[in-house]
Amino acid sequence: MIISIIGGTDGLGKWFARYLKGKGFDVIVTGRDVEKGKKVERELGVKFINDNIEAAKKADIVIIAVPINVTEKVIKEVAPHVRDGCLLMDITSIKEIPTKAMEEYANKNVVIIPTHPMFGPSAPSLFGQVIILTPLERHKNTEWFKKVYNFLKKEGAKIIITTPEKHDRIMAVVQGLTHFSFISLAYTLKELNVDIKESRKYSSPVYELMLSIIARIIGQNPYLYADIQMFNKRIGEIHKTFINCCLELSNVVKNKDREKFVKIMKEAAKHFGSEAKRGVYYSDKAIFALTNELNRLVDMIGEEVAIRNIDSNNVHFGILKGVDGDYLILDKNGKLEKFNVLRVEVFDGEKLKELKKRYLKRIYFDVSVLLKDNVDENTILDLLKSKFDIEIIDVYKGENIEKGWKSVTFRIFGYKKDELREKEKEFIKIIKNIGGKLRY
Repeated sequence: MIISIIGGTDGLGKWFARYLKGKGFDVIVTGRDVEKGKKVERELGVKFINDNIEAAKKADIVIIAVPINVTEKVIKEVAPHVRDGCLLMDITSIKEIPTKAMEEYANKNVVIIPTHPMFGPSAPSLFGQVIILTPLERHKNTEWFKKVYNFLKKEGAKIIITTPEKHDRIMAVVQGLTHFSFISLAYTLKELNVDIKESRKYSSPVYELMLSIIARIIGQNPYLYADIQMFNKRIGEIHKTFINCCLELSNVVKNKDREKFVKIMKEAAKHFGSEAKRGVYYSDKAIFALTNELNRLVDMIGEEVAIRNIDSNNVHFGILKGVDGDYLILDKNGKLEKFNVLRVEVFDGEKLKELKKRYLKRIYFDVSVLLKDNVDENTILDLLKSKFDIEIIDVYKGENIEKGWKSVTFRIFGYKKDELREKEKEFIKIIKNIGGKLRY
């Protein structure tokens, strides 16, 4: 099956190109920048075509993944060339405009499933992610709809099926109001000339969370966020209500009307109902998670750890020397390096062992010992595994072995010669303490 992603060289389009290629599909991507397209072709193992119409003609599934402001134009260009019996989708954040365009310009025998993935390109997979499907009734009973639904379900996505109109009405709040309010907060802090770094020194957990959410939003593609505000025709009434509420609350504070302020808060809490308590639990969990993570890191100081950068996936090994504000200090063979706490995962214990085996070159030494014939060498091995990366490679009885004894050859792994020499001394000491002896 061939999937063409129109606009698949960047953002969520590129994310789906990588993901679907990894699931065994043949993927074609298009994009305006030929150099970038060729780079993505090499990086992902997909095919790049600098022609939207040609890509649409070749595909069983065509996915429109271009910016919102050109989505309607691209659909008008591409949709008439999607073959009868094939599937046309889009993954933009609004649904009424692209749905109308696809229905108008695509052939009648093309199945149309407008789609809104509620996540960004940093998501690790579809597992646990919300995907909204807004097909018209005539497309819901098709084989294509069943295939898409079953694929998403198998991948662990949370699927919501609704109408384009209801989607845009809810998204005007879920995305529109959320983005508008937090961007307004960021703009306010900028106009007040607040030193963000300095303010963190005085921050409560709630302020810290607020700053993190603001930073997350304003750090995204501003053109995408502008389009979400400007192309959802239901946003205007949301803005009007929000601004009126802000003005009313401001006047209540200005007039020192304490009872009115309390009434507004109580009425809002009543409207939230049980969700108010859930929100407290949810934010508590986020706050506690950050605190517990820092406490865990402090407890690990002086220990060997693995640090994985969540942006690059690069893994580093060394001794954790300390935690300095937002940074970890790692001793990598005498060289100190800093890593941002918020952009890494830190592992010790069994996960550390697993990562070392995966990323580092192991070296080893073999040592043969004599054990009493009635000793179970596998029991000894299980005990030694708590201290060593070890296996048995040979058990021998016979010529040159004293009667009542057997020779057992162990292989002990490590990553540095000095480390292995120390392990050898420790191993021999343990063997002698349990009544064994070196063979040579």
